[in-house]
Amino acid sequence: MNTLVQLARSGRQLCAFLLAISLPALVQAQPTEGPHPVKALTTSPSGALLVLRDNGLFTVKDGTSTAIPLPPSQQQARPTVLAKGADGSLYAAGPGLGVWRYNNASTSWQSLNATLPGRGVTAMATHATQPGTLYAYLGKDGIFRSRDAGVKWVKVDSGPREPVQTFLHSDMPGSMESGWLFAGTTRGVARSMDCFCLWGDAGDLRGKVSAISYDPGAPENVYAVIKGQLHHSADGGETWTSIKTPQAITALDFSPSRGLVIGTASGSLFALGNGGNWRPVDE
Repeated sequence: MNTLVQLARSGRQLCAFLLAISLPALVQAQPTEGPHPVKALTTSPSGALLVLRDNGLFTVKDGTSTAIPLPPSQQQARPTVLAKGADGSLYAAGPGLGVWRYNNASTSWQSLNATLPGRGVTAMATHATQPGTLYAYLGKDGIFRSRDAGVKWVKVDSGPREPVQTFLHSDMPGSMESGWLFAGTTRGVARSMDCFCLWGDAGDLRGKVSAISYDPGAPENVYAVIKGQLHHSADGGETWTSIKTPQAITALDFSPSRGLVIGTASGSLFALGNGGNWRPVDE
């Protein structure tokens, strides 16, 4: 009987020992949360990066990341576009969401959808120099413009022949009015003066454009992303060259303090430094 008790006790001790050494491995083997790709980027007047991921919207400054609320939506729609107005105002837009403006004083969002024909906004841009001028693309409904910060929207154009995925307004010289619109379409980059006289190809870059940006200090410098690859034009879209990046790109923006910033499918942020080197942006 004593022998059986000793064997049982030894068995319990062995099980406890095996469990103790296996627990760390079990903890490490637990599935971890996957990456959150960067969906859109812009900057605040204070110089902070505003980063939209599928898990929320964040400000990134001085190595600190802070979450801010998303616009409310009864249909659980989420923004896909961020834009900064000429006065520093922050806008967010997306299919099913329409267009919203962030109020810094009340830390809340204001809907700008009262006079839009719907909320199926797939692309949005702000005027480079006019704070109250906004552009929204609603697919087959075309391009709508507001000159009073979203109070009244008016259709101004049907847009390029191919669907617009993303677009921007630039004060690049040479326009018959106040600037240019560059549209990233399913075919490449299209370009039009903001008098909407005519849409034409911006060079021979071909493919579905998922992101587009430019350098406000040198507007002839335009950047576009196709299948995660960054392309640069130094002549306003006439010719394009590829730029090597550390990872596949999902978003980009031109920051006044950091220069060109890219967001990636892994959720990482990089800024283009001198000599063409990419440096990580700490959060």
